[in-house]
Amino acid sequence: MIFLFIFLLLALYLFFHFRTVIPGVRGTFFSAAIILVFAGGFFARGFLAGVLVEAFFTVWLCEAALVFVFWDFFRLVRRVVVRKPFDSVKLLRGHRIAFGIGFLMAMLFFLIGVPMNFHYQIRNATVSHASVKTPFTAVFFTDLHVDPLFSKQKLVRFAAELDSIAPDFLLFGGDLADVDDKTLSVIGYDSLFGRLTRTAKVAAIGINGNHEAYAEREGSEPENWMRKNGMLVLDDSTICTPLACFTGRTDFQMARVRNVVRRPLAELLPQDSSKIWILLDHQPKGIEKEHAGRLPALALSGHTHNGQFFPVTVLIGLFWRLSNGEGILDGVPWIVSSGIDSWGPPVRIGSRTDVWVIHFEPKR
Repeated sequence: MIFLFIFLLLALYLFFHFRTVIPGVRGTFFSAAIILVFAGGFFARGFLAGVLVEAFFTVWLCEAALVFVFWDFFRLVRRVVVRKPFDSVKLLRGHRIAFGIGFLMAMLFFLIGVPMNFHYQIRNATVSHASVKTPFTAVFFTDLHVDPLFSKQKLVRFAAELDSIAPDFLLFGGDLADVDDKTLSVIGYDSLFGRLTRTAKVAAIGINGNHEAYAEREGSEPENWMRKNGMLVLDDSTICTPLACFTGRTDFQMARVRNVVRRPLAELLPQDSSKIWILLDHQPKGIEKEHAGRLPALALSGHTHNGQFFPVTVLIGLFWRLSNGEGILDGVPWIVSSGIDSWGPPVRIGSRTDVWVIHFEPKR
């Protein structure tokens, strides 16, 4: 809800600034057309044209807002210092320059950011714990967001790297796709996703994210699609394997869509306390305050994309206590992945797509 409120404020701010680029009524129509085209692309994300429009306009509007904020600040400072506003000609020229800079920044971000989005990095972490009796490896990836702009070649590369790593566990942190499950099958992702899950020597385990909630609300069945292709989906449930126990939480948005309450973590405690306990929760909000019992040895999340592109990469820390990488949340060691791909614009500026390889070993 807070992001919808921010978006509406941003749209209103830009509407009043874009209309100043062209004098008179034409400026109002020009500004309204830009906002409406963006909204139309957003609601037509199932089509390639809609996704392209939504992707470019998302980046452009963010950068335009940043430029206009600096322009407004400059005008304010000048008025305070010089005590004289710009005349109408210079003001119009300034608005147009700001508008153009925002557009050029968006173009530059796409030229640089699309390759950055494709070339994900592999990040390594080591977890030493007394409950680990036999060393094992888990690969954690999240936020695929398959849509018409998603590069299937990225998943082919990921599958090849998984073959080399041969992990004991493949762990998925939610947000599978922004198209429905039938479309995923039609465009050939069944065999490719099945190839990913078969690389896990013990189990491929996944959870739902907020985009599974949106898909389920529209009649899609992403969880069943993942199960059909070899992934064990934990939905506020816990399993124990010979090497480790895993709890997968129902996403907060999914709980709202289903009109259910997330089960207390205390009800999801593994019965076998001798094995290391790993928690998967799509959004890194931490442990509920009411929980007073045993804590997981490690928690894994995605969702934040580390802001994805500037300037959101700078602001993301205002919304999340831990927006990327390794840290501690509510006493639990936590890893937040930036995601193997991106939502909307396949653009990364100031962040990197990533996959985590986690090595578990006995504590010495």
